[in-house]
Amino acid sequence: MKVTLTYILQILLLALCLIGLSYVSFRLSSVTNSLLLYLPLVIGIVFVHWFGWRIIPVLFINGLVTLMIWGVTHFNFRLLLISTHEAAVAFASWLFVTHIFPVANTPRLGNTKSLLIFVIWGIVIPISINSVYVYHYGFVNGNLDKVALYWLSDFITILPISSALLFFVHFDTTTQKFSLVGSLKRRAVIELLALAILFLVLSFLFPFDKYWFIYGIGATLFSLRWGFAAAIILNVLIFLLSYLLPLFEFASSLLISQGSTQYINVHLGMSTMMFVSLLVGRVVTDLSKAEKKLKAEKERIDKINSELQQTNQELDRFVYSVSHDLSAPLKSIKGLVHISKVDPAHTTDYLEKIDKSVNRLEDFISEVLDYSRANRKNPTPEIITLHNLIEEIKSKFEYLNGFEKIDFRYALELEQVVADRLLLRIALSNLISNAIKYQQKYKAHKPIIWFRSVQVAEKIIIEVEDNGEGIKEEYLDKLFTMFYRGTATSTGSGLGLYIAREAIEKLGGQVYVKSIWGVGSTFSIHLPANPFS
Repeated sequence: MKVTLTYILQILLLALCLIGLSYVSFRLSSVTNSLLLYLPLVIGIVFVHWFGWRIIPVLFINGLVTLMIWGVTHFNFRLLLISTHEAAVAFASWLFVTHIFPVANTPRLGNTKSLLIFVIWGIVIPISINSVYVYHYGFVNGNLDKVALYWLSDFITILPISSALLFFVHFDTTTQKFSLVGSLKRRAVIELLALAILFLVLSFLFPFDKYWFIYGIGATLFSLRWGFAAAIILNVLIFLLSYLLPLFEFASSLLISQGSTQYINVHLGMSTMMFVSLLVGRVVTDLSKAEKKLKAEKERIDKINSELQQTNQELDRFVYSVSHDLSAPLKSIKGLVHISKVDPAHTTDYLEKIDKSVNRLEDFISEVLDYSRANRKNPTPEIITLHNLIEEIKSKFEYLNGFEKIDFRYALELEQVVADRLLLRIALSNLISNAIKYQQKYKAHKPIIWFRSVQVAEKIIIEVEDNGEGIKEEYLDKLFTMFYRGTATSTGSGLGLYIAREAIEKLGGQVYVKSIWGVGSTFSIHLPANPFS
């Protein structure tokens, strides 16, 4: 019931709008001796494209009322048939454009194909249907020149107004609300205002029926420069200058419905110029969009190529480093085995050295596996207790020299985090491993490693701080580069910190480092507080 009442109120409101326009058109024709400017036809087409076929009864009602405004008091079948012309034209436009020749996945007038379909099937064919009605009007009496003049007049009226309203004003049938779309750059607006002033001056200096082509040339050039939206606005401006301003002078050769060849030629020229300027503007805008799309695609491809080049370089370094770091411990083991055979008295010493080489080899293989897992792993959220995770990681490094001397201290304000356990473990393992390995070597040194966690706004911060060797400032920028070793004497593979950064970035975070040479280092993991929300 509520929907029906709303629909009836909408029908009445729209009918009042059209009846008002019909009355304005009647008064203008009375003053100017013109029958050509009939605004309800174009507004009816716009309404039916906005609101759909349900608006057709409004157009029929307006057709009947219009005949009454023009003095018809007795209706016969012929007059009732004539009163359907608005409804027939608007319905044909809507049916052809939206159902018979729809352009899928494209906004109305959104590309050249959509524009051509709208002009041909939404304007040309419907006003040709209207010409059948015009032919039977009493004041036309079958005069084909007048029929042609009315056809061209309808085209000049409908094309600029309907294209402007349908392109810039969108009606959402779901929310039942209007919204404005499209805009012009500031420079285009300034140039448009300047051109409007120029056209206005020209309209007073030169007779329109002789110099109508000036408007068309200006519109086409402006369309080439600024595209479709500018062409639409300029066509509306030309319509106002050529059709409405002369009304206030109470004389206009363009509006008088005499049907002579001269007036037909003027209308034909104006129709052509309006259409050409719109088409040029639409093509220019489409080309501009295509250019931007190609540019974006090129940038995307360039980025992919750059990433591929970087990946290839990393792969080359990876193959070289892996072959070196795998072969070095194996050669050492092989040499120690050979020496132990020659010098069996020191076999125990050689076995300890072999054990160290095996540990180095095991560490490197573990890092390579971590790198592979970090790259292939899709983050899976779970609640992680940081203290338990750190203890689990520490247990892996108990065999490292000096482990038993380290004082591990905890300041975990945030006890639990939500993250992918494997990726966070990989990152923390590498940070903790470095903190253990690179402690000060002198005997009086008391190694300490602090673990801290805190939440600041939308960030979770996890810190691993040591009082070890520290890192020289010139090495800090390259620290997270694959296979980079801070010093020539470093025994690491150069993969650890790179893997840590990759793992944390997969979690949507970052790794930062602060270090003072000879004092110690602090590595900070910054993670989003709600990474999977």
